[in-house]
Amino acid sequence: MSFHEIDDFLWNSIEPYLPPQKPHTGRPRANMRKLMNDILYVVMAGCMWKDVPRKYGSKSTVHRFHLYLCEHGTYQKIFNKLLNKG
Repeated sequence: MSFHEIDDFLWNSIEPYLPPQKPHTGRPRANMRKLMNDILYVVMAGCMWKDVPRKYGSKSTVHRFHLYLCEHGTYQKIFNKLLNKG
């Protein structure tokens, strides 16, 4: 199975459920669309976090973002939204 990045339609559906960007003080947050693409890559490819393609970001950033989404119930909210769209 080949991996396809998130298209604009899907991104517009899930973006409202993701955490807001940090204020412009300090280090900016990584691009959330790239982080989501990386998380989906790991899930679809069945690889480990250390095998994350560098073009999406560092493996530790992606993994921390994934844990944040798990802890805050974000995945469940996104899944519910996508299921109710059909």
